Amino acid sequence: MSSRTRLSFDVKLNKLGETINIQISDPSGLQADNLALATWGSSEVLANVLHRLPVDFSNTGVLQHVLGVLELGAGTGLVGLSAACIWRTNATLTDLPPLLPAIDANIALNKDLLSRHDALATLGMLDWSQPECIESGSSSGTVLKEGGHGDSIMNVKRMRARVIVAADTVYSEEHPELLVNAVKARLDSKPEARLIMCYPLRIGYLDHIRDLWERLEDAGLVCIQEGREEIDDSWDEDTPYEWCVWRWQAVGERPQSGT
Repeated sequence: MSSRTRLSFDVKLNKLGETINIQISDPSGLQADNLALATWGSSEVLANVLHRLPVDFSNTGVLQHVLGVLELGAGTGLVGLSAACIWRTNATLTDLPPLLPAIDANIALNKDLLSRHDALATLGMLDWSQPECIESGSSSGTVLKEGGHGDSIMNVKRMRARVIVAADTVYSEEHPELLVNAVKARLDSKPEARLIMCYPLRIGYLDHIRDLWERLEDAGLVCIQEGREEIDDSWDEDTPYEWCVWRWQAVGERPQSGT
């Protein structure tokens, strides 16, 4: 997997060509799941695809008890922070305990950017083997505003999300089952809910990706949009990246064959 310890990322904000600059703290020395913390290629790819994807965040927020965005396996949080700004919503960035301090630092680094785009970010610990409860983390973004009037603490422990994003989260045989269980537990049941993922199409991971697709379809989800992107030359690799958008199947609908 190609990774980057770069500390600044320009992310496409809209189709007009405007960008936002996401700041990332120095992740050296941190690791989880035997991987050093860095920004993976899938994260930059997915962050730059989000502006092209229409989403519906109506009836989300504190009063509706529905998260806007939930990032699974956030790593440095690039995708979740980008999603919050691009879609002007709240995002909860989750990962395992060793990585939470870095995510917390990145939320703080981008506090002003989030504010300028009417966006908010929170931090949480989520174990995919026990996805029913998100443990709140300490972050400068834990105070959320509902409609811009008054401060409220969002209790995210058991809230579902209108959009789940996940980048480069399938690189072992255990991950498809764990990821799908987390999605089933945390994705909003509304027809507007979306699961948006990105992963590298490396030979060693293709079986895991096929397993993931089969499990998502068995869980009642259908892929409605997908694409492939090449990462820029600065990453020094030529592996294609695939992104895909999923929703809950309508009654009587059959999934289309995918990857």
